[in-house]
Amino acid sequence: MKIFWPKNVNFEDALSKLNSQKLSKPFAEEIIAFTQSLSKRFVRMRSMPEVVALGYWLRKSNIKQMQAEFEKVTEGKVIRGRGTAFHIAPSNVDTIFVYSWMLSLLAGNRNVIRISSKTEKNELLQVILEELPNFTSVAEQIIICTYGHDEKATEVLSLACHTRVIWGGDETVKTIRHIPLAPLANELVFPDRFSLAILNSEKVKLLENEALDALLEQFYNDVFWFDQMACSSPRLVVWIGEKIESFWTAFERKIQIKQHELLAATQVLKYTTSLQLAAENYVEKVKPITYFSRIKLNDVPANVREQHCGGGLFLEYEVEKLKDLEQTIIDKDQTIAYFGFEKVELIDLVDTISTRGIDRIVPIGQALNFDGVWDGQSFLTSFTREVIIL
Repeated sequence: MKIFWPKNVNFEDALSKLNSQKLSKPFAEEIIAFTQSLSKRFVRMRSMPEVVALGYWLRKSNIKQMQAEFEKVTEGKVIRGRGTAFHIAPSNVDTIFVYSWMLSLLAGNRNVIRISSKTEKNELLQVILEELPNFTSVAEQIIICTYGHDEKATEVLSLACHTRVIWGGDETVKTIRHIPLAPLANELVFPDRFSLAILNSEKVKLLENEALDALLEQFYNDVFWFDQMACSSPRLVVWIGEKIESFWTAFERKIQIKQHELLAATQVLKYTTSLQLAAENYVEKVKPITYFSRIKLNDVPANVREQHCGGGLFLEYEVEKLKDLEQTIIDKDQTIAYFGFEKVELIDLVDTISTRGIDRIVPIGQALNFDGVWDGQSFLTSFTREVIIL
């Protein structure tokens, strides 16, 4: 095991000291100050737009709004953190462990973060390690570490925590769920999910050049910030009405202007995935181009989600009416990014869905925006407990 924080301490001593620390109250002043210090540094990391977005999420106005909403719903109640939260971070989205950790920290918890080995040399982690010495109470309530597939280490941490948070694929969740938790601990899991974009064909047709460019800019961000591998990145594009070819032509130009880096391995994977899908009877047409590939479907079977490789591969489907989309939604589906629909239409769509699917419906451009409620779960609620005093 490699421990990034605290410095020069072995794992057993670090865990023992951590669990002896008194919990902070929710939204304690030093914790808010720490979030602001991180925010100021993150927003300057322009080469990492996903970190800039994290910095804006941490800005004081957002944290204070979060605090006001929390205090409103807990007014007159005694709310405290659950204790120690153990966060198992994913390898495909570097920033996600910070969102999870920040909400747990704001709830008043001590925290242990197991990051992916891929994150070791990340600038994001380096900034955090540089800021922690400036905030003593925060620094004393965190362990940041990494280790391989060591079930024993996970078991020790799981038995020492009061909340376990698992970010990862379905197999990761299944594996870790076999490892016991302390009897009083709860667990939040965020397994593989799949997301889509829906566009109103008639509304897209009416867009002037400037408005279309703005839409394409937002769509680009949703897709390529994490190379289409984030759980909320749209991979299926559903046209309500007929598809608009000019949308894709303009999108190709947008990618060229952005000078998006095309990795050879990603190109090969997209090409081979396209060829594999071409053999399926639910695929009508395969259209690979340099920057992205389009796979036109006549149906959206559940297993097509498992075949998606990211990197700019778009499954494409058409329906006549928005409510027809219900037939394609399965439990695994998480986010709908939309353009050209009113809220009342989207509520009607939710009412028609018979599966567990869809936890977020957001405008295109906000698919990757993190919120205190994710996959239908409120973090601040799950990270806290109510003490009854009569």
